[in-house]
Amino acid sequence: MHDTLPIRLIASDVDGTLLNSYGEITPESVAAIHAAQEKGIIFAICSGRFPENVYVRMKQYGITCPIIGVNGCHITDENLHTIHTASMHPDAARQVMETLFDADSDFFMFNHHSICTSDENLPHHSEITRPEEMLSLGFRYYHGKKEMLSCVEMPVEKYYVCEGKRGDPLWQKLEKIPGIALTQSGDNNIEVIPAGVDKASGVTALAQHYRIPLAQVMTLGDHENDIPMLSVAGYGVAMKNGTAHAKAAARYITRSNNENGLAYAIRKWALGEEV
Repeated sequence: MHDTLPIRLIASDVDGTLLNSYGEITPESVAAIHAAQEKGIIFAICSGRFPENVYVRMKQYGITCPIIGVNGCHITDENLHTIHTASMHPDAARQVMETLFDADSDFFMFNHHSICTSDENLPHHSEITRPEEMLSLGFRYYHGKKEMLSCVEMPVEKYYVCEGKRGDPLWQKLEKIPGIALTQSGDNNIEVIPAGVDKASGVTALAQHYRIPLAQVMTLGDHENDIPMLSVAGYGVAMKNGTAHAKAAARYITRSNNENGLAYAIRKWALGEEV
């Protein structure tokens, strides 16, 4: 359908796609990304992670790029300047918070430039691994129910529930709340986002910002929250290690994240190399 159209934008998921099973970006992937950028192709990250977290991680590998963060809720350019934001209706955000506290769940609330944890003794992983870098970017951490009651009054982009599955009692309670959508980035979590926002809306917004038609966009992903962007792009590429549903939504299947699948896809379909 779009084989003759050159790819001008690549949007990649992080976990299970860009990162291998050891949480690393391989030298082959870094080289492929830089090769695409040198050809004038825009490389972007599309992740459930917040932009500052992605920015710091990419900087470790010498990668500078636009970021579609929080499953499409917060989009920035390569310098972390905001392009677009979306958040839940305040009533929906409060109802989700109350439902999660009633269920005694461990969860994170993502606001613009901050995260609040449900328990005073529950840190976010970025707070443990890169606290100084996060704080230097103006990102803030809050903890416990008292602080979350204040944070819910700020724009809420996402809730990340640490344990949960599609169809379980908590999922069923949450899906009755108007104005939200539920997805998963792993087999045992729940991500609550604003209705109408997902990775497809994020990729679409970024493509429009750069005036690139979706037919000339490549997306790469492996899990349920990647399905919308795999479906919307001209070149939707699922990882070999991806879920059956992600593979069914994609146009192409590349190698696994432990076999440099991202590098293979970029070189084969974006750069037209023999691989």
